[in-house]
Amino acid sequence: RRGQVNGPSNNMSSEVAQMVLRCSKTGKLFFNEKDAKQHNEDTGFAEFEQVSLDDKVWVCVETGKVCVTETEMTVYQKRDPTAKTFEEKTIGFLRERYLAKRKPPAPAAEGGDGPSPMDVDAPAAAPEPATISKETLDQLLEMGFPQPRAEKALVRTSNAGLEAAIGWLADHAEDADVDEPLDPVPAILAQADIDAAALARSANSHLTPEEKQAKLQAAVEAAQRKREETEREEEKAREKARRESGKQMVKTKAELEELQRKRDAEQRKKEKMEDMLHRQRLREQLEADKAERRAARAAKGLPPLDADKAQPAPAPPAPTSAGDAPDAAPRPKAPVHVDLPVVPVQEAVDVLCGNRDFMLDTYVETVAKLGDNVVKNPTELKYRHIRTSNPKIHERLIRPTGGELFLRAVGWVREADGMTLPQTVAPGAMSAAVAELATTATRKKAERDQAEREKLRAEREAAMKAKQAEKERLRQAMEADRKEISARGPAQAIKAQKLPSASGGGGVAVNRLNLEEDPRDQQPQG
Repeated sequence: RRGQVNGPSNNMSSEVAQMVLRCSKTGKLFFNEKDAKQHNEDTGFAEFEQVSLDDKVWVCVETGKVCVTETEMTVYQKRDPTAKTFEEKTIGFLRERYLAKRKPPAPAAEGGDGPSPMDVDAPAAAPEPATISKETLDQLLEMGFPQPRAEKALVRTSNAGLEAAIGWLADHAEDADVDEPLDPVPAILAQADIDAAALARSANSHLTPEEKQAKLQAAVEAAQRKREETEREEEKAREKARRESGKQMVKTKAELEELQRKRDAEQRKKEKMEDMLHRQRLREQLEADKAERRAARAAKGLPPLDADKAQPAPAPPAPTSAGDAPDAAPRPKAPVHVDLPVVPVQEAVDVLCGNRDFMLDTYVETVAKLGDNVVKNPTELKYRHIRTSNPKIHERLIRPTGGELFLRAVGWVREADGMTLPQTVAPGAMSAAVAELATTATRKKAERDQAEREKLRAEREAAMKAKQAEKERLRQAMEADRKEISARGPAQAIKAQKLPSASGGGGVAVNRLNLEEDPRDQQPQG
C-alpha cells in the first residue's frame, strides 16, 4: 500500500504512526512519523509503502548490515568478502530493536551530576558533519555534476546511493540554493569506512566518547587492512591471469608455427612433384625432337648427329643389403636432377616463347637481372650461382617450359644444390643471349596479339555478313509478299502465317496474306 508524505504539515493518523514505512526510492525503513517526514524534507522523496511486521529481513552477523531482499544480500556479499553469515529476522524484530535503543535512560539519582530538566538554556552540542561515500561522489563528478550539488544530493538522500542522488538532483535542479556549499562541510570517506563506522556506532552505543573514538579508529584501520588485502588478492589474480594468458599465447603461437611448417612441407612436396612432371614433359619433348631430326637426316641419307643418338636407359642399381631386396618395402627416393642436353640458344628461345605471357615476362625480367649482376661483378661467385631449391627461383626460372634449357644453352651447369655459371663463360655471352630472348619474346607476343586481333576481326566480319544476309532475305520475302498482294487484289481475307526458315523450323514471324474469297462478297448489294 503506497502513500505520500507531503511535508511536516501533513497530519498522519495514529494508526499510520505505528506503521513501518519504507521509502520506494531508497528502500530505507522508518519506524516513526518524524523520521519519515525528515527523510521527505531531506530528499524530496514522498512515496512510501507500508511494510508488514512479518516480512523477512537478513542481518549480517559480521557487519550488522540489514538486507531487505535476498538480491540485496547477494550483492552485499560480493561487495564485502567478510559478510559470510546472515541471520533471518523480521521487520518486527528490527522495530523492537529500534524502540529499545530509543528508550529514554533511567533518571539520574538525586544529587547526581546529570543535567537538570530546568537547564533549558544549556548550549546545544555542535552537529556532527554528515558523511558521504567517496565512490558515489566520484561517479557523480564524472557525470558532470558540480561538486556542491553532488555533495548536497548525497547528504539529502542520506548517502542512499547513486540512483537516489541523481533523482534528487533532477527534482531540485531549479532550486535557488542548490549550488550553495553545505555547512558544515560533509566528510568524504570510502564506503567500507562508512560501513565500519556505522557498525561501531550501532554496537557500542553504551561506550564513552573516547571509547567510541577508539573503536571507530580500530574499525577504520580494519577496513583499510581489509581493502589492502582485497587489492593484493586482486593483484595476484590479475598476475595469475596474465601468466595464464601468456602461456596460452605461447601455446597458440607454437600451434600456428607447427601448422605453418606442415603447410610449407606440403607446398614443397607439391612443387617437387610439379618439377618432376615438368622435367618428364621436357625429356619427352626433347626425345621427340631428336627422333624427328634422326628421321629427317635418314630420309636424306645422312647419319644421325651424336647428340641425337638414342641413349640406352640406365640399369636399375643392384641391391646392396637385405633392406634393398626386391621384396623389401620401398624406400622414399631422393630427388634426382636430370642433366639436360645443351641445345642452341635459338632453339631454347623458341621453346621458352611457347609459355604464357606473364610467365615469359617474369622469366625475361629475372634472367636479365641475373645477367646484369654477372656483368657488373664478373669475379663474384655468389652472382654466378643460383639455388633452384629456393621457391622464388624455382617459380621464376625453372618452372617455365624451357627455362633450365635456356640457362644450359648460355653456359650454366647443373650442380647438386643448384646451377653455376663457370668462370670460363664470358659475361657478355649471357647478356647477348638475354637480349636475343627479350627481342624474340617481344616479337612473339606482338605476333600472338596480332593473330588474336585478326581472329576477332574475322569473327566480327563473319557475324556482320550473316546479319546482313538475314536482313536481305527478310527484305526479299516482304517484297514478294507485297507483289503477291498487288497481283490478287484487296478483296481477300487476310491470315497471318510464319515464314519457313532455312533449317526447316519456324523462322521470323512475318505477316503473309492468305487470300481467300469471302462468301459475303458474292451477295448482291441491297
